[in-house]
Amino acid sequence: MEQKSNFSDLPEDIVMEILSRLPVKCLLQLKCVNKKWYVLIENPIFIQKHLHNTKNHTTSYFVHHYFLDTMKSGFTLFHHDEQNQSIPKSHLYQDVLNTSTHLWQVLSPLNGLFLLYNDREDVALWNPSTKEFKPLPISQPLNCPLYMLSSYKFGFGIEPSSGDYKVIWMRDYWDVDSEDWHSPTIISVYTLSMNSWRTFEEFSVSSRDLVKSNGNTYLNGFYYWRACQNDKIFAFDMNNDKIVEIQTPKSFVSKQGDLSLFNDFIAMYIYEPIILGRETSIDIWIMEENGYWTKNVRIGPFLNIKRSLGYGNNGEIFLEVVTCQLDIFDPFLKKNRVLGQQKSGYSLQAFAYNESLVSLKNNCIL
Repeated sequence: MEQKSNFSDLPEDIVMEILSRLPVKCLLQLKCVNKKWYVLIENPIFIQKHLHNTKNHTTSYFVHHYFLDTMKSGFTLFHHDEQNQSIPKSHLYQDVLNTSTHLWQVLSPLNGLFLLYNDREDVALWNPSTKEFKPLPISQPLNCPLYMLSSYKFGFGIEPSSGDYKVIWMRDYWDVDSEDWHSPTIISVYTLSMNSWRTFEEFSVSSRDLVKSNGNTYLNGFYYWRACQNDKIFAFDMNNDKIVEIQTPKSFVSKQGDLSLFNDFIAMYIYEPIILGRETSIDIWIMEENGYWTKNVRIGPFLNIKRSLGYGNNGEIFLEVVTCQLDIFDPFLKKNRVLGQQKSGYSLQAFAYNESLVSLKNNCIL
């Protein structure tokens, strides 16, 4: 008589392969089944394998809203169904950030983790899939009433040599006494494994020179910002905490632009100023080497768009149209799809999102 095999009798590599294709919610439940599965799902190798599978198969869309009825920011997660439509889930994340009355700002996700911050100098990391929310330690390098924080920019990435997550916080202060900017710029770097900040001075660039990107700009150990005039970009090296300046084509200066990723390249999305009623096309330039840019593709034209809200790594563009409707340009279908419409507020940003098991515990995640 043939014996039936239990799932637990399968080789560990087969079990890992099967489990690594399950949603995070299922895996969190399975951790409670037995100790063996708990250890496997907590293993950094399994977490990395699961992340690789979700990046290749299950991209969703994450929209950051501001709700006028509650006067709070919140999030909606959209996922694809079998007909390639985007279906919204309930606002599961509307109250998770109820740690402050001040509006949170968000950096595009990295391995399923978001960096959040606000004008009260609150900074936090958040994994919506596991519901981990980690406020970062307070960092006040110039704790003096004569210095007022007046400009700041953030970055978020991974140190390749260790696999550790880092947060970059670049700050410029106004000297109330002299009525001038305090020099130099103050840069603080947070390391997740140490749960602490390291602060140093920077003379070559200030946060006032930089623009926050709507898309993800971390790539291969560097976090990138574009300059206000589009004439250059700045790269922060996660390995040595140094900043590098990179020139852009002169044609960028007279245009509007956003910095983001495109097919695993740093890219500039260049377009003419948006005027309602006029068609707008977007040229995507990629940086193949430091300072060497090539025009990759032109997309559009788009009509009646108000602004772009974000970019995906594969050419997706999130667009707010005049009716407050949120569209996504699909580079594969070569057309726009309706993502949603805000009736009681407005959209702030939109992201391509992959859920993950990456933990916010104070350890290195390779």
